[in-house]
Amino acid sequence: MRLPIIFGLLVTSVAIPALAEAAPRRYYRYEERRYEDYDNTHRGLFVRGALGAGGFRADDNLNGETLSGGAGMFSVDLGGSLAQNLALHGRLAINSVFEPTVTSDGEDLGDLADTSLTFSLLGVGLTYYTPANVYLTGVVGLSRASFELDGIEYDAMTGAGLMAEIGYEWLLGDSLGLGVGGRLELHGVQGEGETLSTASLGVLLSLTYF
Repeated sequence: MRLPIIFGLLVTSVAIPALAEAAPRRYYRYEERRYEDYDNTHRGLFVRGALGAGGFRADDNLNGETLSGGAGMFSVDLGGSLAQNLALHGRLAINSVFEPTVTSDGEDLGDLADTSLTFSLLGVGLTYYTPANVYLTGVVGLSRASFELDGIEYDAMTGAGLMAEIGYEWLLGDSLGLGVGGRLELHGVQGEGETLSTASLGVLLSLTYF
């Protein structure tokens, strides 16, 4: 009588864990959402703000002078997707250099004290994202340049401008990204027989919803 009881207990002790392991799970383990889980495809509304700094150079054909210095850059984009990972957007951008250095025929003429030169651009652009979340942006539009001396604006000029950018974004969510990138900015403006041809190269931080 004792042997069948012992045999039954042994079979039960082996069978119950095996059945429990084979049974469907009724609980789920919570795991924090990882970076790789975010959806890195882009569609819908496109909004980007960018802020940065770089170098600036402007050639004045009328006076034969060159202005140069450090520049602050700012831009805001608003638009939407044309296709997955491709956005069409408008841009308002500002590029300002304070107290630029003046040179003529290689001779340093010093800084323009209490003076700023500001370029603003209103344009249209395209932004494309690669699968690795690298973005490429191109913008063309209308430019306006102006000098300010002691807060008073002088010599406003108009023309055309373009911008080209490359950058990378870290995903903060399915639609939000924090990025760093480089920008090349070119302007050509005219006014009262004077032409300014400018080039800027800068580094920017951006925040994008797309």
